Amino acid sequence: MQAEPLQESTPAAACPVGGMSRDGLTEPKCPFSAASPGSIKVGTGSGKRPPRIKCLPFIGPIRQFTGDVLPFLNETRQKYGDAFRMPIMGNELTILCGDDAIALLEHDELLCTTKSMEVLMKAVNSRLPGTFDGPQHKFYRRIHSNFLNRGLERERRDEIIKVVSKHSSRWQPGDTFDPLKESQSQTVDVLSHILNGEPFPFTAKELSTVVHTLIFATYGHLPLWLALNNPVYKKAQNKMNENSLKIVHRVRTDPKVKASTLLGQYLDFPPPDNLGSWEDSDLKIVPIAAYLAGYDTVASAAAFMLYQLLAHPEWLQKVREEYQQLSKESEGHVDPMQQKVLRAIFMEATRINPPGALVIRYATKDFQFHGYTIRKGDEVIVQISSNHMNEKIFPNPEVFDPSRFLGDDATNLKRTVLTFGSGAHRCTGAMVGPLFSQEMVSYWVNHFDLELVPGHDKPKVVAVPFTQPMNLKVRVVGPRAA
Repeated sequence: MQAEPLQESTPAAACPVGGMSRDGLTEPKCPFSAASPGSIKVGTGSGKRPPRIKCLPFIGPIRQFTGDVLPFLNETRQKYGDAFRMPIMGNELTILCGDDAIALLEHDELLCTTKSMEVLMKAVNSRLPGTFDGPQHKFYRRIHSNFLNRGLERERRDEIIKVVSKHSSRWQPGDTFDPLKESQSQTVDVLSHILNGEPFPFTAKELSTVVHTLIFATYGHLPLWLALNNPVYKKAQNKMNENSLKIVHRVRTDPKVKASTLLGQYLDFPPPDNLGSWEDSDLKIVPIAAYLAGYDTVASAAAFMLYQLLAHPEWLQKVREEYQQLSKESEGHVDPMQQKVLRAIFMEATRINPPGALVIRYATKDFQFHGYTIRKGDEVIVQISSNHMNEKIFPNPEVFDPSRFLGDDATNLKRTVLTFGSGAHRCTGAMVGPLFSQEMVSYWVNHFDLELVPGHDKPKVVAVPFTQPMNLKVRVVGPRAA
């Protein structure tokens, strides 16, 4: 099959909206318009495969890949280029890096999320995840963007702070805590209140069991029947499924609950014609997804933020001074959007340790990337954090320096930091996720004196598959004076 070049150079306005473009793709925008001309082509071309890196056969670089993966990938990229392959426990992964790889994510015609959606369909017995790939996806994005926006955080700020305050009020002088676990606990309770209209109804252990089993089932390459039949997991998952059905019933019968929950927005959106109508069993994935979505990403961002603040007291002082000034001017709780120093710290902390450094997709057809052939069915990992350590964009990239995001060119610089993914399947909570992280951390450091515990004062960074700080401990010195 001869390669058919995509029309990268065609102006976006020339593409037929909602129709079939001349390259055969169906997205309403010009495919890969952000990619370099000629870098992405449909077809097998010469059949030349991306180079396979030197590593242990079958096992591959599993220690590096599940650890602080960014330095490893950046070094490998320098040696092999923007496309390379590696085995991980017998499974071959194709890694794509750079702006052209990120441009691939803008459309789901060549890369899809099918396998992860199949896991959710089986785990929750819902048809809805099976419709996430393809043209239907733009409607889901519209649902989420209309609900999960800046206005939601503003309207529910009092409730968000109330949840964070309730958790943090348990801290006593001398207590120590793991900032990742504390962030996860507070995050899922906030999400449960704001998206599902109820306090988080499960234990941390139950949620952890479900989350990590689903991750392992998706990315661990075990047969689904084996991964999803662990009795401890099944008990926790069944409990979640039953609770979600109760939420579905409340949303269907109470207009007030319908208007104030994410699930309620789905009732005004018809399913694809082949599904007929949404059954309760289909919709129960939505409340569960509210827990799954932020458990790792929002919580990891908050944990890394807290670590960087406690490790850099000069920036902690700036955050507190800004908060004190804004508190005098605010009628209610301080708006996180006005805390410019804190927002800069969020950007810098997640630039260095982005929770979603990588996204996993599957090739839907043969295509070429930089002259290499990616085959239909290949498991493709796009490094969306490709530019985070680019010294041409971020001088001294290893140095924690939030002032990068406080200058006149900060707006353009922020666009290069892709904390919550990129493209058609970018996290739909990308607007409120950072705000929730900032509100938690702002409350902690402005209401408590905290310190890193010696011996546990530097995190071990792991990717499981989201980047997280491990073995980090924080001690509560005491409450701060009002």
